[in-house]
Amino acid sequence: MALDLKIKTNAQQISKRYNRLQSRFPRIFDKGLLQGGFHLLDIIRTKTAKGVNFRDVPFASYSESYRKQLQREGKPLKVDLFYSGRMLGALTPSARTIKKTGRNKISVAFSNSQMNQRALFNQVLNEPKREFFGFNNRTEKIISKQFNRFVEKELRKFRI
Repeated sequence: MALDLKIKTNAQQISKRYNRLQSRFPRIFDKGLLQGGFHLLDIIRTKTAKGVNFRDVPFASYSESYRKQLQREGKPLKVDLFYSGRMLGALTPSARTIKKTGRNKISVAFSNSQMNQRALFNQVLNEPKREFFGFNNRTEKIISKQFNRFVEKELRKFRI
């Protein structure tokens, strides 16, 4: 007595789907990283407009002479690093400001070298320092969570 057993598999179809999915991973990750950069840029701009640094500590107040100059010009005295709007305006979400710099790395920069110098002055050279360009652990967790949500959403589109 002999038994013949025939099994039909869809191994080729599964292999094709897996290869297609695997080839899309780098693009999904790159897109998620860029979205994270845009989110970081938005957080930096929002915190700066509120007058707090990246550690959520209020900026040091302006010097008395600078406050008098602002008062004469009719500008607000709130420390938000906004005089003409050019420095923070150089932080626009674009391909010039947010770039992929390596595997799983992006950089956020100013699109204008003159505004980059102005930001360096505020961030490092000026006394008191007004460190606005950076992120803390809380911001990192927020962006990481958003990145994970984005990747999960993209993977659900494949209906694995």
